[in-house]
This record gives sequence, structure tokens and C-alpha cells, in this order.
Amino acid sequence: MKLALITGSSGHVGSNLIRKLSELDYKIRCIDFDGDHRAYEGFDVEVIKGDITNKESLYPIFEGVDVVFHTAALINLDRRFRKAIETVNIEGTRNVCEVALEKSINKLIHFSSVDAFYRFPIDEPLLEDRKLIEDQKGMPYDFSKAEGQRIVYEFCEKGLDASIIHPTSIVGPNDFKPGLPMQAFVDMANGKRKLMPNWGYNFIDVRDLCDAAISAVENGKTGQNYIIGGDYHMYLYIGELIGKQLGRKVVFGALPEFITFLPLPFEYIRALITNKPRVLTLDAIHTAQTGNKVVPSSLAREELGHNPRPIEETIYDTIEFFQKRGLVK
Repeated sequence: MKLALITGSSGHVGSNLIRKLSELDYKIRCIDFDGDHRAYEGFDVEVIKGDITNKESLYPIFEGVDVVFHTAALINLDRRFRKAIETVNIEGTRNVCEVALEKSINKLIHFSSVDAFYRFPIDEPLLEDRKLIEDQKGMPYDFSKAEGQRIVYEFCEKGLDASIIHPTSIVGPNDFKPGLPMQAFVDMANGKRKLMPNWGYNFIDVRDLCDAAISAVENGKTGQNYIIGGDYHMYLYIGELIGKQLGRKVVFGALPEFITFLPLPFEYIRALITNKPRVLTLDAIHTAQTGNKVVPSSLAREELGHNPRPIEETIYDTIEFFQKRGLVK
């Protein structure tokens, strides 16, 4: 039986990897970074305290591990937190790669993002050979994911067997601490976003993402990156699906684009007072506006058997999950 280590195990992807791996011939080890165990309650997992930004803490955690799923990342679109983003997403990834190589790990699956690529032109197919972002003064999160990927390539040249996964916007059930996209769904369902911008994005069900990542353990090529996407949908359509499921209208129309920018000053003041990252930033708006419209995921389909489910199924399961947790009324 293989021993799989999951970094970021309390997050959305980690939670679903635990559920998928538990059905297969794997023992599971999780890094306990934040003391939040909700994602793996009721599952037979080994939990060890550690932190990917502390290299020395990783050596006992990697002992005896066959496969590492490196999902841990700081997703933050507030440029004031550039240093923290780079520490986790760049230096943390370097630490994981160094220890994985030293401990002769059989396979590393590194979770990058489509945000690691230059977005434009958004109407042309997004393929694995799209150029990685190089502008260190640009969006910190996007640069950090690109730089983390370059680090993985560096270690592949040193002998590490690693494959790289690029998800689009991750949605789906079993998210116990909702981030930006999932919290938006919760807010829509609870009637807090009665108008939505007339934008869209490519969404991937987290369960299909995990299937592709697990397939990459055996089928993923060393040093190869795989874009894992679903279909492009408008946010207004997502709101329509949520409304049908709940039996009430939750989104009433399109938000004029200029209004999207009006709360920015107030959000900035709030963040200064609370010393917490801003949810609404120019970078967040830019990301939402510029989702690539054509994401064929052909390589993942051919080599990893990627077969994304319909968004309608994803939304239904997601809202049902949040209802059971009491987050959607």
C-alpha cells in the first residue's frame, strides 16, 4: 500500500484528495499546519504537525512517503501581502522539492494554476506551452505560481519525478473553509449578491481535478504540466442554477461594470483597520474579468483520462454540501 502525503490537506483540494485516496490503495498522511481538522474528520489519516515554510519540519513528515500531493498555497490577491505569498508559494515549494528529492520520493504532483500563465489573448486556446509569467512586479500570486513551477522544473532536472497540474477555477463540495470563488457561491445562494458582473470563467469540479492528479501519479510524465479545466460559464448562469436548486431567485441581473470598482476605497480602509487581506482588489477584478474562454485540456484528456462532469452537477452538489453545513439557508 502506497503512502501519500498531502500538503494543504485542510483545504478544498486536500479535503477531496483525502476522500478519493481513501477509496484506493493508499495510506494517507497530512501536514497539520493550522489545527483545522474538519476536512479529514472520520477518515483514517495520519496527522503530523509541520509547515512547508520550515524545511526542517518536513524531514520526519516525508519519511517513508511514496507520493506527495503538493496542494498547499497562499491564495491572496492583496499586493500588501506579497512577501507572505512568495514565502509560501515559492520558498515553500522549494522546500518541498528539496526534501522530496533528498528522501527519494517516487512522485511529486505539484498543483500550480492557470494563473501562472500570461492570460492574453483570452480568446485563443490556453495550452500547456503558454508562456509563464516573468514580471516580478506584477500580480504577486500569479508570479508566485509561475516561479513555483520553475522551481519544480529545476528539481526535475536534478532527478525528481514530478508532474504539474494547472486547475482553472476550482469549485465543488467538501470545502470546509471557503475561499474566494466558493464564498461567492455561498453569498449568491444567501441573496447577498443580487447583481453579478456580466463576466465568466472556466470552472473545474474539484473531484475531477483530484481524479486527474491521482492519475498523474502513474500516467503523468516527468516535468510535464497539465491544464485541468472544465467549461466556461457566466457568473449569471451560475446564479441561475443556484436559484433553481433553492426554489428562489438569488441573482436578479447584471451589475454595471463600473459599479464593481466603487467599493475599492472602502475595502482598502477596512483592510487597514483589520490588518486582514482585502477580498476585493484591482487584481481580483482583473482575474475575474480575464478568464481564458477556451481551455481544451486536451493533453490531460489524452494522458490522464480527464473527463470533467457538467457544471450543473457540480453546482447542485456544492450547494447541497453548504446547506448541510448550515452555510446556505
